Amino acid sequence: MSPTLDALDRIDNITVCLEAVSDLLLPETDLHAVNRDKQAVLLAFLVAELQAARQQLSHANRPDNPVIAMHQ
Repeated sequence: MSPTLDALDRIDNITVCLEAVSDLLLPETDLHAVNRDKQAVLLAFLVAELQAARQQLSHANRPDNPVIAMHQ
């Protein structure tokens, strides 16, 4: 996929996540009206971001990382 399409897809996902948070913060009087699809997108996004952060940390702490090797 092109970088532009990737960025647009990420913007769409973040927008849906913000809408899900908004729905949770300002619920309708009928709590069953909360959009479960938006909540699912929010959870999937957060899981993906957590996995990416863990992978980044793992890569940053590898002994063959030039920055780590320079400081040893």
